[in-house]
Amino acid sequence: MGHAVNYLLGLLLLFAPQNPSLESGSPREREAAINKMAVEGNRDAIPQLAAALKKEPRGDTRAQMVAALGRIRDRAAVPTLTETLKSDLDKGVRSQSIDSLLRIYIPIEETGTIRTIFNKVKSVFLEADAPVVAAGVQVDTATKEALATSMQRDFDDEVRSQAVRALASLRATDQVEVLMTALEDPQNREHRSVRVEMVKTLGRLRDPKAGPILERALRDSDNQLVAEAVLGIGLVGHNSARPLLEEMFRTNSNSLIKSRSLEALSLLRDPGSVPLFESLLAHTNDNYRELSAEGLARQNYAGAKDWRTRFDVEKRANVRNALAYGLIASGDADYMNDLANALDSRQSSQVEAYIFELGTSGGKLPELHRYLRSGNPKVRAAMVRIVGNIGDPSSAEQIRPLTDDPNTDVVREAVAALRRLSR
Repeated sequence: MGHAVNYLLGLLLLFAPQNPSLESGSPREREAAINKMAVEGNRDAIPQLAAALKKEPRGDTRAQMVAALGRIRDRAAVPTLTETLKSDLDKGVRSQSIDSLLRIYIPIEETGTIRTIFNKVKSVFLEADAPVVAAGVQVDTATKEALATSMQRDFDDEVRSQAVRALASLRATDQVEVLMTALEDPQNREHRSVRVEMVKTLGRLRDPKAGPILERALRDSDNQLVAEAVLGIGLVGHNSARPLLEEMFRTNSNSLIKSRSLEALSLLRDPGSVPLFESLLAHTNDNYRELSAEGLARQNYAGAKDWRTRFDVEKRANVRNALAYGLIASGDADYMNDLANALDSRQSSQVEAYIFELGTSGGKLPELHRYLRSGNPKVRAAMVRIVGNIGDPSSAEQIRPLTDDPNTDVVREAVAALRRLSR
């Protein structure tokens, strides 16, 4: 048995590439060479990969080279990636170029063999809660301009949409004018999915000058685009559209648009919406109760001080979280425990948004530090992420001990938070 094992191992060693090369005639050897080079900080490999990329006939191998450049995470790769995005004939390679450009500015932990879109791997930047560049990171103009060009001129709508989303991930506020022009360009009318992404990105970039164009988009015939435009109005703070949003909430027959209208109103922090929110606090629709409490909480609603009884009788977790948010915002710190513990629940995304706002505009950052020592590792990990995203340098000393936490998720979040705080 031992002889057979040794024989097989010998065969593997015999046929395994000892010094894999990008010049090899074997795709497997070229792949091995790419994987060997794909190490963060390996700047010397960039010219070799760039040269090989121009000669490589196989689309899947070119995608691996592009992915390797993203894993190296050095800005010296930007010219190669932007040129590939512009000129490669394979849409999968162009898509991989966008992913790699984002990885240069947004650290994504990745180890092991490179896997690309050709391996049916979905980019982390296409997920609903896609990561964004940390505050203070300067993104190269060439990168943003290449993405904006791809958004307008690529032949494939999937690649165009991915380029639009990338502009949001990079907080490319200097491309807002380009986005607005492209959204209203008649030539883009038939590119529905791309226009929807443009509207979503204008909202995510939160530039107030996009307000009027988002309001005009409310007249579009596409309900999905209208729903995104409604939310975008709230995100950019276009308060002049408040009466129109209230009218849409009351009269529109589309349930998504109605809900988005109320969500946008809750984001506007406009005192004019207080009567509407008050009228919905006891509504049978729990989503309406949640958004109304949330909207009032963002305005430091004086009546929230009397929500204790309402909180006690409320059965729905999402509404209880919104009520707790309002109670804390009104000065009732007793409910911070309820909100922090809800980080370990199905409503964790909702709660993270509330806690982030309390730590920034609500002045509750010192209180959040206390939960970095929670006995629940899920709470510790989530709170580290929130505090890191708030970005106050004073939090670094509070977070540093968690790099030795017994829970690996907490350690990972702590390291990422400290990296953001040190930029």
